[in-house]
Amino acid sequence: MDAVAKGYGLGAEFEACWQRDRDRLRRALALSIGDAQLASEAVDEAFTRAYARWSRVSRYQDPTGWIYRVAANWATSALRKRRLRPVRPVEHLDRATHDTVEDGALLQAIAALPAGQRTVVVLRFYLDWDVARIAAALDIAPGTVKSRLSRALDRLRDEQVVHP
Repeated sequence: MDAVAKGYGLGAEFEACWQRDRDRLRRALALSIGDAQLASEAVDEAFTRAYARWSRVSRYQDPTGWIYRVAANWATSALRKRRLRPVRPVEHLDRATHDTVEDGALLQAIAALPAGQRTVVVLRFYLDWDVARIAAALDIAPGTVKSRLSRALDRLRDEQVVHP
C-alpha cells in the first residue's frame, strides 16, 4: 500500500486505516459470508468508496464500521445477483482467513448459524467489537444485536462447541 499511497497522494489517516483494518475486515467478512475471494473483493470495493468520500467518512464516529457495512452490503448484493448461497467457511477458506480460530467444530457450528447470528458472532468475538459498534455498523438496534448474539451462543452451547 505504501507505493500506492505515495503514488496517489492518499492521506496518512486513510492509509493508516487501510493498513490497520483491511486484513481483519476481510477475514471477518469471509467468516461471515463463507467466501474469502468475495470478501476480499467487497472490502477492496468498500475501501475504494471510503477513499472517494474520505473527507466525510473520516469524520464518522466509526469509519471502520462504515467500511465493514459497505463491504457486507456489496458482498450480499453480489451473492444475490449470482443466486448463490454462502459456502461453508470450514471447507472453503484458506488458513489465513481463520487464523485465530483453531477449532474446526467451532467453525462448522458458526458456519451453520443463520447469517444475522453468524455476523454478530464474528464481529463480537473475532473483531472484538462491542454491541453499540456492531449495531452502528450493521444499522440495526442494539437490542437486535443482543438478541442475535444470545440466540447464536445458545445454539453454539447446544452444539457443545462453546461452554457456559
